[in-house]
This record gives sequence, structure tokens and C-alpha cells, in this order.
Amino acid sequence: MAAAAGLTRMHFAASFRAATGKSPHHYLLHRRIEVAQDYLVDGKMPLIDVAFSVGFQSHSHFSSVFKRVTGRTPREWRYTTVNTVDRR
Repeated sequence: MAAAAGLTRMHFAASFRAATGKSPHHYLLHRRIEVAQDYLVDGKMPLIDVAFSVGFQSHSHFSSVFKRVTGRTPREWRYTTVNTVDRR
């Protein structure tokens, strides 16, 4: 990303943090979790496929990051979200 912006890695990271309040790495992790949440609400994709489709190399890393960000495991999040969504 830094190269695409024409900046050094350090300058890009500092500018990115100033603009978003997050490091580029944390921003990307949060975006991956947001996309994963969309897949989880759909309910059609197994958790392992969700993990790989949003760029995680293992289900365990996905689960630990997901829990750190949302406070629940992907399975818990899916269960509580799917069962509370109004399905008219």
C-alpha cells in the first residue's frame, strides 16, 4: 500500500494511523472481520471457508482475531445474529 501511495512504509503507516486511528494492519483485520460477518449472517458457508475467503491462513487465527474484535467466536456470533435477525 505504501508503494502504491508513493510513500515509505513508515511515513505511510504514520499517515494512515493519523487519518483512521488504526494501523494499516489493524484496519485490514477489522475490514476482514466485517466481510466475514456478512458471510456468517448468510449462514451458507462453513466457518473454515469463511476464514479462507477473507484471507486468514487458518481457522484458529480467524477465530482468535474474530473474538478479539467482536467479543464472540464466529460460531457464537453466527448463532446469536442469525437467530435474532427478523426474517419476514
